[in-house]
Amino acid sequence: METVLKFDRVILTKELNEKFKKVGEVFEIANILDDSFLLRDSKTKVAVGVIKFEDFDEYFVKENEFEGWTKWMPLTGFDGQTDCLYRTNRRKTQVKFITDKVRGESCCNRNDEFNLYIGIQLAYLRCLNKAFEQKKVQEELKLTTIEKEISYNNQIIKKILNSLNT
Repeated sequence: METVLKFDRVILTKELNEKFKKVGEVFEIANILDDSFLLRDSKTKVAVGVIKFEDFDEYFVKENEFEGWTKWMPLTGFDGQTDCLYRTNRRKTQVKFITDKVRGESCCNRNDEFNLYIGIQLAYLRCLNKAFEQKKVQEELKLTTIEKEISYNNQIIKKILNSLNT
């Protein structure tokens, strides 16, 4: 394990348990106990939990060493359904729908502090707009296809009627 000091900022890289699903969030080492670290939220400074030294490297990385994207994590809605996934690289957040294969993204301004929850909300809404736009285009294609079919059928009807009249 790398040296971790009090007040170091660390990032959760994978879910710790069912109640602690804050992947991508930044925490501070509030205190170093005999065999574990006391973590606190980096913004509110409220203590959030304790993690043992041996588990630390599996779930956390120091903030200045964090690179790349987190793995895709399920995003559960108000109805309890998981219909989309999200990931973050601490500057951008991406959300994708499982069924529609549509992806939305939000990006943090370089002057702002990263906020995962706002990023997820923006990316989700953008993803939702893309899904609606995609469905709209599909419906328009269906309508034009139906219109073409009707026009083609009308031409055949005219030919049949013309052939009957002659």
